[in-house]
Amino acid sequence: MGILGLSATLPLLWTSQLGMNFTLLAEATLLLGQSNYLSQLSENLWLGFQVALGLGFVIFVHELGHFLAAKTFGVRCDKFYIGFDVPLSIGPIRLPRTLGKFQWGETEYGIGIIPLGGYVKMLGQDDDPRKAEEEAAKTRLGEGEDAPLDPRSYPAKPVWQRMIIISAGVVMNLIFAVILAGAAYWIGASYTPTVVGSTYAGGPAWQAGLQPGDQILSIGESLSDSEKLRYDDFATEVISHGFEFKDQPLKVSLRRDGERIETTINPTPRYHPEGFYFVGLSPPRTPKIANPPFSQDSYISNANPDLKAGDVIVAVDQNELPISERYGVRMGDALIAQFQAAWNRPVTLTIERGQSSESGSVETVNVEVPAVPVKTLGLAFQVGPITAIRQGSAAAESDLRVGDVITKLNGQPVLDALALPQQVAELAGEAVVLELQRAGSGPDDSTTLEVSLKSKPQASFDPIAPYAGELSLSGVGIAYAVKPIIASVDAAAEEAGLRAGDELMQVQWLVDKDRQKELSTQFREDSFKPLVIDDSFTTACLFDLFQGMPVDERIACVVRRDGKIQEAIELTLKYAENWYWHQRGIAIEALEDTYSADSFAEAAQLGLWETSRRFTGVLNFLKLLVTGRVSVNALGGPGRIAYVAASEASHGPSRLMLFLTMLSANLAILNFLPIPALDGGHMVFLTAEAIRGKPVSEDLQVRLTMLGVLG
Repeated sequence: MGILGLSATLPLLWTSQLGMNFTLLAEATLLLGQSNYLSQLSENLWLGFQVALGLGFVIFVHELGHFLAAKTFGVRCDKFYIGFDVPLSIGPIRLPRTLGKFQWGETEYGIGIIPLGGYVKMLGQDDDPRKAEEEAAKTRLGEGEDAPLDPRSYPAKPVWQRMIIISAGVVMNLIFAVILAGAAYWIGASYTPTVVGSTYAGGPAWQAGLQPGDQILSIGESLSDSEKLRYDDFATEVISHGFEFKDQPLKVSLRRDGERIETTINPTPRYHPEGFYFVGLSPPRTPKIANPPFSQDSYISNANPDLKAGDVIVAVDQNELPISERYGVRMGDALIAQFQAAWNRPVTLTIERGQSSESGSVETVNVEVPAVPVKTLGLAFQVGPITAIRQGSAAAESDLRVGDVITKLNGQPVLDALALPQQVAELAGEAVVLELQRAGSGPDDSTTLEVSLKSKPQASFDPIAPYAGELSLSGVGIAYAVKPIIASVDAAAEEAGLRAGDELMQVQWLVDKDRQKELSTQFREDSFKPLVIDDSFTTACLFDLFQGMPVDERIACVVRRDGKIQEAIELTLKYAENWYWHQRGIAIEALEDTYSADSFAEAAQLGLWETSRRFTGVLNFLKLLVTGRVSVNALGGPGRIAYVAASEASHGPSRLMLFLTMLSANLAILNFLPIPALDGGHMVFLTAEAIRGKPVSEDLQVRLTMLGVLG
């Protein structure tokens, strides 16, 4: 195939490098409900075109570097292809090898049918070991091995020229990475700031006392604060630090109410099935309503409130949401605090709606939104031990300890671990008495503590992590586990055959194929598979999952009773009475800021900084991969690249250009690894030739190249 035949194949990328839109999908869940972002077909086609054009451009630039260097030194180039023109067939139908090609001079230019790379085919150079002898014969001006080499063939050129040809693709990628990044900042690159949207109950950020609205200024050993620190850079640094330093704390500086605060956070791999390290944050949002405003399966859809995409919520029950001095917009955390303070009653939203067609001014409307009942199977669960205590909380100032189990609240037994947060929230601003079972104490021994709760709206509900989830008593400042042991059942669950003391082992959402297809735009395929209740997918995770599901759905429950697994029992998801969920089900948009260069010189400087940072990030990941600190599961292939590229393109051309900058850095480094069939492998052969004074034997090159191709 020629130089870069396989080396231009799109590289496997580190998942965390793919923009945290992908890797933090769980952490980026909407706090106020789930939303369906299915775009119209025309928008998808336009995004697809942009992605194809962008990825093709990165490959084209790489190949152009080889091509121009080869032409500069007089090497004949037979082909210049984006994609691979290999023969393909589906049964008896043979597909065309190209999407288009033309001849200009001695070179054939084309687009191959397989869009996973590209190549420049030079005289005397072919990465396909099967064609080695045929290609070697073409380079001779006559028959036999003693015939002189064609002076325009690749092997006839001095080693130093071949080294330049080999490295030109990488150099060109890096040059255009700087240009792309500089252009992105010149246009103005949108990004998600490192403002805390919320913290997972019991997570590292929650334990460290981070609060919604805090702005993170620096992370790690950074010497200077940055007002423009990006959320995805923060998350990438967390992942890198976790893999490299495991349990060591991470330094973080932040601003809260104008005050600079320094703290440390311990990243954890608990929140990701593949062991990526997170601190349990979700990104910031604004009170601007997304499209669609709410799911058609949500509770508020029955009331059908007059909410439209693009509406901005400016007040809740006439309590105006403040405007951020830093970003000039109202912030989502203030809205969430207002919602959570009134979680158990309807609220009236004051909304600003675009330009009125009649008056030409902003229209202000009031919309009432109902409280949202909790969805339940009619099962109560036992309280587990306290797992974490939040810094600066009432619990931290008391004698509450990790391992304690709350048995009574104000003298009344705790009957359901899932309902306990609401019971405590109803007592906001008061002093409560907790009766505890200490770890290691006897069943008849108990400890009684009095704790003063914070007042509203600080007595909020912390979101539950989608993996290893726990519940919290935010006003108290503790997180606790929920045991999968059923504490009590309602009449319907009892009639179905469940009993107190049963251990819930597994659940499955029962849907037929037609219904599953209908729900596929809102729920992943895994949602319809059996879910095992364990330390990863906890009872609290299940409770949180139920709140996003449609009501009246059938759920099959498998329990263990007296040490034996029982047959699956079918229950129906229903609304609870006098028990309300803290989320309203309204979808709101993410907060975005724009980073724009003020001059051409600044744009060039930012382009160089962005490329250098991405380049260093790839090298750091490779170091972690080689040392075994991160597994190959952290890599993503062409499908993931296309997915994230489309996500970035949906935010505008500047975001796509920054993604292509990162991709160019990946391509440059991975293509220069010392692997046969890659640029780096060719460079190893050339280095050996320069040292030995003669080429590495063709037989050895063929064997190693074949090994590289198969690998």
